[in-house]
Amino acid sequence: MNRLGVIKISHEMVDNLEFLTPWKDLDFYVIKNKIQQSPYIIDGFVFLSTCNRIEIIYKIHNPKEHINFFQYMLKELPKTAIQPEHITGRPVITHLLKLCSGLESMVLGETEIRYQVKEAVKKSLEENVLDSSLNQLFQSIFRESKEIRKYIPSNIPLSISSLGVRNLEEKLGGFASHDEYFIVIGSGPISKSCVEYIKKWGGNEVIWVNRTKEKIKEYADRLKVPALSLNEFFDIGYFKKNFPKKICAIVSATSSNEPILKKDFIQSLNSDKLIIVDLAMPSDVEDNVQELKHVQIINLQIIKEHLERNRKRREEAAKNALNILEESLYRVETNWIRSITTPVLKEIQEKIHYHSRKRLESLFEGHLKHLSNKDKRILYDWAIKFHRDMNRIHQIGIEKILYHYYKYKENNKT
Repeated sequence: MNRLGVIKISHEMVDNLEFLTPWKDLDFYVIKNKIQQSPYIIDGFVFLSTCNRIEIIYKIHNPKEHINFFQYMLKELPKTAIQPEHITGRPVITHLLKLCSGLESMVLGETEIRYQVKEAVKKSLEENVLDSSLNQLFQSIFRESKEIRKYIPSNIPLSISSLGVRNLEEKLGGFASHDEYFIVIGSGPISKSCVEYIKKWGGNEVIWVNRTKEKIKEYADRLKVPALSLNEFFDIGYFKKNFPKKICAIVSATSSNEPILKKDFIQSLNSDKLIIVDLAMPSDVEDNVQELKHVQIINLQIIKEHLERNRKRREEAAKNALNILEESLYRVETNWIRSITTPVLKEIQEKIHYHSRKRLESLFEGHLKHLSNKDKRILYDWAIKFHRDMNRIHQIGIEKILYHYYKYKENNKT
């Protein structure tokens, strides 16, 4: 565990999410190149980039080089107005459990982050930069985070998309009373969820837009909403001809590094009063759009401020979930240690099984020769069950040893 590390910046570290922007241009291949060119041996890594956090989760070959690797990466990565956080060792597992269960999200218990981490792990596997033990660790994290989520009250908004759409609904005074168009831009999980929420909560005229129409077409057909390419949406003549009604709202959550909603374009739309929900980081909306009097913008910063006002409620809910996090932590550590020790344990077990079988066969031919075949079968089955029980005891034993070891360390600190 002392070989694990995380380098991150996130919404918890800033008052203004714009401070995260310098790292938003980073992608998997940039990070891969930086790591491969480093003088340090990294056995595996995962790069996570969402609308409000960027993280490099890694396993270093020599744990004594954590600090040097961190300093190397800081020199290689874009400068930020905040000092990136560096976590190493056992706290990394605690962080990953909180992360995947939504306890560290802007929206407590959000469901999208787990999917995003899974996609990041999948990418690392495809690119062969994730060793087997780190992959097994993440699989344990995913299992345990599902259990932790059960302790987060369901009446708290569970995603950025649900909170963004809820804010939009409040501004419009409900969706059912509007027969204008709701435009959703983007193909990621946030955009998909926004389309679903708007439909579910009474929005009838939803249009789904993405740079590549084919990427959203199948799911759009399933939801019975029209799908357009970004070019078709930006072609004012084409759009007004095929969709003559006014637009009341645009929800945008793309991964573009530049604003896609420009002032001139917004002015050309058929809209008397327009609400834009900007769930992208960096922003999908050009700064001077806010100069337009008929436009109101809801962005991630506004959502973050809304969440801060509900902090007490979130902290109480988080406390309930954190009570079981420690148990999950020991299970994850046990499974990981077990996976690492499995090859050695398997070899020992095979030798024990071989010698036990030989000894049992010898007894059947000697002192136990008088037993019937049925009794011999019962005795043999008991021996197999005993070996299985030993495997189970091995896992429980590691868990108990870890538990008491870390409790002992914590008590000695105080």
